[in-house]
Parts: sequence; C-alpha cells; structure tokens
Amino acid sequence: MNPTPSPTDRWLASASHVMPPLEGAAGTAERLLLLVHYGVDWQGGWVGRYRTTYWDRLLPDRVICATYRAANLRRWWRDVADDLGSQPRSAPERAELEELLRAEALPVLEVLRFETEALLLRTRIVADAVRARRTPEPAKA
Repeated sequence: MNPTPSPTDRWLASASHVMPPLEGAAGTAERLLLLVHYGVDWQGGWVGRYRTTYWDRLLPDRVICATYRAANLRRWWRDVADDLGSQPRSAPERAELEELLRAEALPVLEVLRFETEALLLRTRIVADAVRARRTPEPAKA
C-alpha cells in the first residue's frame, strides 16, 4: 500500500522527466522552497507586483538573509513566510511543512545559504512544469 503523495511529491513529479528530486538536507531545502513559492499570495500580497525580480533578486535575498537570522528551520520559515506573505494553502501542505520543519536544521540552513541559486533554479523548473501541466494546449485548427 502506497501512502498518499505529498504536495511536493506531486509538484516534483511534474518535472521528473527533467530532474529527479534531491535527497537529504538538499531535498528538505528544495521542498521548503516549493512550499514557500506555492504559498505566496500572488493576487493580494505585495510580491505579485515584483514578478520580474522575484526569481533573481527578491526570493534569493529573502532566503539567504533568513538563514543568517535563524537558529532553526521554524524561525527560518517564519522569517521567509512572513516577509513574502506565504503560507500553506491546504491541510496536506500544512502537514508536510510541519514534518519538514522537524529536520536537522544546520545542514538544511547551510544548503539554503550556499546553494540558493541552484535550488531556486530547480524550484522554477518545477513551477514551470506544474504550470505547463495545468495550462490546456491550444486547439489545433
């Protein structure tokens, strides 16, 4: 019997043809970044006004700065989520986030600090793959 896939399992599966999910501390960091991204209030929050700089400046700056202020993953999440107006959108997302926040903090914070751009590239690839699956193909004439 297979357990129900988590939200990040489903998102990562959308890009599995391009890249496998990361494991260990990097995998935890990758999943946390996906939850941050998908939790942003794009319609009512301030981040939606800065889409052009979101991936290259806004998100990396927030992620890195929070690693220096936080002693654990719960504090890192609070800093990033509060700053970006992000929160889990469903019970499965909340449950997965809570589980991820129990990981050993130092290795995950180090990955988030020193591999930010590579992790965000992966996050963006996943977001693009998820969007492509949701967007219906145009009708052929």
